[in-house]
Amino acid sequence: MNNTVPVLQMIAQSDIVTMIILGILAFMSLGSWGIIIVKFFKYKSNLRANSAFFREFSRIKRFSDLQKLCDVSKNSALRLLSAEILKEASKFKGKVTFESIQHRASLLEDAIQRSIEGIRMGEDRYLTFLATSSNLAPFFGLLGTVWGIMIAFFQIGHHGSADLTVVAPGIAMALITTVAGLVVAIPASAGYNYFTSCNGKNETSYYNYGSQVLSLFKRGDLLTVEGVSEEDA
Repeated sequence: MNNTVPVLQMIAQSDIVTMIILGILAFMSLGSWGIIIVKFFKYKSNLRANSAFFREFSRIKRFSDLQKLCDVSKNSALRLLSAEILKEASKFKGKVTFESIQHRASLLEDAIQRSIEGIRMGEDRYLTFLATSSNLAPFFGLLGTVWGIMIAFFQIGHHGSADLTVVAPGIAMALITTVAGLVVAIPASAGYNYFTSCNGKNETSYYNYGSQVLSLFKRGDLLTVEGVSEEDA
């Protein structure tokens, strides 16, 4: 049994500084994996909900039908974006004219921009922790290694011998923090890059959807000015 868990034995025999460094790295690791797992399942769920919402949206022909779609759809980023668009559109009063079409569309475009920015901020939440962990973990590992090597040299001077039985344990404990730092940094960095890429793709799809909704809205305004009902168009 003693030969199968040498790492645990070395950790148990580490000094207080090494234990603190390993504790910090353990916290980073647990936090990173927690964020990665939660965000992965949330991303997949949101992706499915957005796909279902967009399939239904592609079938509607009038801007007024968007409210009905939101009422029957599951919660998703596109539904939230649609709700903000409808909220802004509900503020428009008065008769639609050729002069007001562009102003109304501009206000709606601003609402789309604000909503997408808010959604992106929500999707990027906690990614800073992954970025920080991926950047700092190797340095904490290096700090532990340097500290361990200093202890090893101190033991050499104290015992007056450079025998492996004196040096090896200290060097081995020093390298544990390096390994721990890499174990934390690699998945944190991979998770950060993955979710940043996914969120960037989501943002592009949100702008694409917002553009289609805006076109639907402007088409309805134009038909109103021309005196043509949307059913006849």
